[in-house]
Amino acid sequence: MSEPVRLGVLGAANIARKVVIPSITRADGVELVAIASGSDKAAEFLSTTELTSRDGRPLRETVRACTYDELIGAADIDAVYIPLPNHLHAPWSMRAADAGKHVLCEKPAARTRSEAAAAIDHCVARDVVWMEAFMYRFHPQWQVVLEGLEAGRIGALRHVRSLFTFTVSNPENVRRRPEAGGGSLYDVGYYCVNAARWTIGAEPAAVAATMTLGPEGVDEEFAAVLDFGQGRSASIVSSFTQPYRHEVEVLGTAGRIRVPTAFVNGSEPLIVDFEDASGATEAVSVPGDDEYRLEVEDFARCIREGRQPTVVSHADTLANMAAIDALYEAARTGLRVEL
Repeated sequence: MSEPVRLGVLGAANIARKVVIPSITRADGVELVAIASGSDKAAEFLSTTELTSRDGRPLRETVRACTYDELIGAADIDAVYIPLPNHLHAPWSMRAADAGKHVLCEKPAARTRSEAAAAIDHCVARDVVWMEAFMYRFHPQWQVVLEGLEAGRIGALRHVRSLFTFTVSNPENVRRRPEAGGGSLYDVGYYCVNAARWTIGAEPAAVAATMTLGPEGVDEEFAAVLDFGQGRSASIVSSFTQPYRHEVEVLGTAGRIRVPTAFVNGSEPLIVDFEDASGATEAVSVPGDDEYRLEVEDFARCIREGRQPTVVSHADTLANMAAIDALYEAARTGLRVEL
């Protein structure tokens, strides 16, 4: 077996400590080496966690806490996972590439398409793998959805309805800081746009949108319609004031598919609902899996095979960011924006 990819986590954000790091410890072909933070969060996490490495040793004995610069410069680290605030994704992707480190970057890739393109080009020019962390795409329930669409189970696809909402009320939360790239569209609406593009298999031709700004100046409510042409459209909703929900519904000329828990999932079995033109329904049970572990393992395979990602390609990342740019312009101006 080839040597494991030695991974460092560049930031001790909640998503890293509570979700991604546990999945990294379960991933085949990956070894967690260090966690960096600008405070004592990484050290505190390692001192209290009950997590163990794949060989059963306590994480506090196998993983070190360090600074960002120490992690980037470490000779025993091959790649980094970046869960930093959104405005730091592109700069630290490029810094990691300059140090020869492969990059798994949390979404969104950047704040604009041009910023994302510059970071990706920088990484490719330095011959490192760069991948946007869209974990939901690795969950097996989405293979069921795509196979159903390919088989024509709902006829011709006409509309995708997607929403992702949860309550973020603390004004100190980074998601509510405009200077850090906060906002519900960047944070959770980004998934909705991606799912619409992925299931339709095309790019929007035009968008219209509306948003409500919170007191800090970020969009706490965002709603939009995306026109994909040929009778195909999508509607999305993201919010920081509504209860926790994340679902996708795909409507066709002969039925529909509903994904009740679309994006963030544990390892429990899930249900994908199919309905035909007569109203008859079928609930397809999908075995659970760890979508974050699957994402990390795919990233590691890309590194070992010396190739850029395909499940979440660079072209896909840039197309998603282009749609986000257009959506924000539409919401700011109140005009339909063509892409």
